[in-house]
Amino acid sequence: MQQPPARYDVIIVGAGHNGLTAAAYLAKAGRKVLMLERRSVVGGCAVTEEVDAELAPGCRVSTASYIATMLRPAIIRDLKLASYGLKMVACDPIVQAALENDVVGWWSDEARMRAELARVAPDDVETFFATEHELKRLAAYLQPFFLEAPPDIHATGLSRLSELWRNYRRFRGVTGDDISGLTRFLTGSLGEFLDRRFESDKLKRLILSNSLYGKHGGPYHPGTAMGLLFHLLSGGDADQQAWQGHVIGGMGAITQAMRAACDELGVEIRTDAPVDVINVTNGRAQGVTLESGEVIDAGLVVSNADPKRTFLTLLDKSELPADFRADVANIRMDGPAGKVNFVLSEEPQVNGMPAGRTRAQRSLFTLIPTLAEAEANYNASQQGHVPDRLWVDCVLASNVDDTLAPNGRHMLTCFVQYLPY
Repeated sequence: MQQPPARYDVIIVGAGHNGLTAAAYLAKAGRKVLMLERRSVVGGCAVTEEVDAELAPGCRVSTASYIATMLRPAIIRDLKLASYGLKMVACDPIVQAALENDVVGWWSDEARMRAELARVAPDDVETFFATEHELKRLAAYLQPFFLEAPPDIHATGLSRLSELWRNYRRFRGVTGDDISGLTRFLTGSLGEFLDRRFESDKLKRLILSNSLYGKHGGPYHPGTAMGLLFHLLSGGDADQQAWQGHVIGGMGAITQAMRAACDELGVEIRTDAPVDVINVTNGRAQGVTLESGEVIDAGLVVSNADPKRTFLTLLDKSELPADFRADVANIRMDGPAGKVNFVLSEEPQVNGMPAGRTRAQRSLFTLIPTLAEAEANYNASQQGHVPDRLWVDCVLASNVDDTLAPNGRHMLTCFVQYLPY
């Protein structure tokens, strides 16, 4: 007699880094978890892939995401990712602006940063450090919310009291000035903030280069100041604010370590298993049907896919209110940036790069326009034009990680904005 198919506690659609993290924690909590990934590899946007086995054998690149930021120390620790091979090397300088015949670094060491500022922005030295201190304090207030459920604005009765108490405890150390500052960052523009605070154009461009990755809107658009706080959130195994790092083996090493943790915890992972539909009965997800026709039951379905794919493609339209579907359909998902990966025969030479920079210190640099140019570039992209002077964030990961390219080859990845979609 044929056995009925196994029923799972949880099915996770998609095996990106968020899905893998969820799977591991659910398995640690004793749940029977199945992950279904449409591709032949796990990792989503955090993968390392060979560029071309014939034309560039042995040359590997982080295809999509390319620098590790805000990977929570608790996740690294709880999932024992280091024991599964995860190794990261901090970027220092954190970011490096390649200007006209000059390169300006943002160093983690205060003494070295003071010396850099004294060279390019002598009137802004103390203002810079005062501003950085203020921003880190505000970012620290926001950080816990990334690991909590958002406030339930519809809570009533005892649940409402619990929500009020939780939020009171979170904000009890926040002053009125802090609330005002957070509001300005949530609604104000990056350009206006920098113009009010600093004199040096070079310093403004350095800060710009680390504050608006992939965001719709030029630096003078409302809401762009939030990028200042976003990139000061903590990450890495040392729980350091503003931490950024190269991953040895490329970004795929993160998700391969996560997969190993999931395997150890008993998570079942199936690749080449695209989901066709999430099955719903009486308003509750009950499992999925694969494109192959196979039906798999579960008590809970978690989607690692984007909102549009999840709610508009994987769920029948009769299962959701029309106004909710309309809201999801109106989410803007067309990005303002592109990514280009290069295999090079030699390391690129950057005008103004100091002779004393080590290979690791030369591993990242940003070709950054002025604030006014960046604003004009965004506006041009919205009219369907490619700007003449692009903003290009460059990472030469092979300068830090020789597993990515054989001798005589270099891997350069470029994140380019603003581009028409």
